[in-house]
Amino acid sequence: MTARAALRSTIVASVLLTASLAYALPVTLKDSNGTKYNVNTQVVPAPPPLSPSSASGGLNNATFIKPVTVTSYYIGFTPWFGFLTTYTVQHEVNVPLTPAFAGFNALLISGLNGQKLPVPLAYNPGQIATEDPNCMANGKPQQLIFAAQAFPDQNLSLTRKVYVSQNQEWARWLNIVTNTGPTATSVAISLLGRIASGSDTIVVASSSGDSQVSAQDQWFTTQQSLPAGITSYEPRLGFVVQGPGATTPPSNAGISITTTPPGKAAFTYIPTIEPGGTAVIMTFVTVQGKNKQSKQTCQNLVQTPIPSSAIKCMSEQELSQVINFAHITPPTPKKSTVKLNFKKTGQDTVQWKGKITVAGGISLAGLPVAVDFGGITQTFLLGKGGSANNGNGNKFNLDVSLKNGLTKAGTYNVTFNLKGDLQTTLAQYGLTNADASNVPVTIPLTMTAGPGEYAADLPYTWKATAGKSGTATLS
Repeated sequence: MTARAALRSTIVASVLLTASLAYALPVTLKDSNGTKYNVNTQVVPAPPPLSPSSASGGLNNATFIKPVTVTSYYIGFTPWFGFLTTYTVQHEVNVPLTPAFAGFNALLISGLNGQKLPVPLAYNPGQIATEDPNCMANGKPQQLIFAAQAFPDQNLSLTRKVYVSQNQEWARWLNIVTNTGPTATSVAISLLGRIASGSDTIVVASSSGDSQVSAQDQWFTTQQSLPAGITSYEPRLGFVVQGPGATTPPSNAGISITTTPPGKAAFTYIPTIEPGGTAVIMTFVTVQGKNKQSKQTCQNLVQTPIPSSAIKCMSEQELSQVINFAHITPPTPKKSTVKLNFKKTGQDTVQWKGKITVAGGISLAGLPVAVDFGGITQTFLLGKGGSANNGNGNKFNLDVSLKNGLTKAGTYNVTFNLKGDLQTTLAQYGLTNADASNVPVTIPLTMTAGPGEYAADLPYTWKATAGKSGTATLS
């Protein structure tokens, strides 16, 4: 067994048993459901071992607020016919569903260069997080930025960002690890947490279609399972740990319900980080009232291209450093205009022009291209020359050079036009039917073109006259 393989086989057990953390002061961020995510921001060091509820940048809990009708499942025996039957019971729940976690998502360094650390290094800068001034909604913060913590003996620096959108139903972590040393280093980066349902935890669904959690899963959902006749008042949870085409997928992933205390979840990634390089692990959690919603939310987050909402408030540099999703290349925007017509429906337009880098040897005929501009989506099938027209003002063109019908590698102009009733979707970014003068707004864009995935958070300047029209131009 290689040193790297040995590290993989022991890392989960080590992380589940070790949490050298501290107690913390939480700040509450809310998603579009009103779900409250209590994020630890000011952590005071204390001796180990302690619960991951004290992790800097972790959650000490989350609460689903909306009333919901929940469905419970249990297996019963039918004595008259001698076979087992699955029964379902529905309950109207009008109280908040909690707890979700007994501490979740501590960030640890658990190994280096194929060797497990005797005691994992816990991220705990001992400083309060700051609100991201460039990531606000309705005057309230959506993202918390945590201080960098240096580990000089290991030539590493760690930091985190936690984002909860008021327009989405999830929380997002950016776990950021930088190699400050002179040589490439293989780093085992672990995320540790405890699910509140403990030994009653069951995996309801996963991306692989079974009820187990493995390193191959992109996502999975859980709930509390109780005996017949007992209603669970805990929320249904969904976890996204990687996307399709991840450059560095998890090496280990699992939930333990038999350890003490039970309900521990651990995920480990082992990238090799070049000198001066940075690896970003991006993960998501959704807290819902029903399993259907938690599953759907997870499935949406691993679409191709990645939904534009999922990369909101991320810099181009951070996007390019994400390792557990397909490599994302920021496009180069040149010119873009968004026009909203408040007097007529279906007359709103988006025009975008920029550059993307294209690999060589690709046939464009029939190639699908997907565009997601702030939640406005279109899928185009290109002709052999790189153009597509979906009608109704929706067009795409890739001005690429070809040789024998295949692309030449290079950077090329790309344009797309979108048209329709776009106001409701874009209102979440500040493009509203109200008077506005030179207001800075940010709209995320994601695209796929063949094997390439492109994403950027684009700055615009918004001007509008209530009841008439509004225009956003690329800043």
